[in-house]
Amino acid sequence: MEPPDDERIVLGRKDDRTMVGFQWTGAEPQDLGDTETAVALGAVWEGDELVTYNIEHLRHNLQHNFDGFLEDSD
Repeated sequence: MEPPDDERIVLGRKDDRTMVGFQWTGAEPQDLGDTETAVALGAVWEGDELVTYNIEHLRHNLQHNFDGFLEDSD
């Protein structure tokens, strides 16, 4: 079951205990590999958490990122 489009999904958290300083939660799309791409695709930082309020839009943008067509995430 997919979450509602307006549900807050935590994709990852800053974590100084890890080598890279960040830990994904497992809620991120499978092919999302870095935080900069996540932000470019519409995710936002809220404190130490990287979140999205529309996971389907994020997945959609990620797919288009691979095929070279990227919509404005706003």
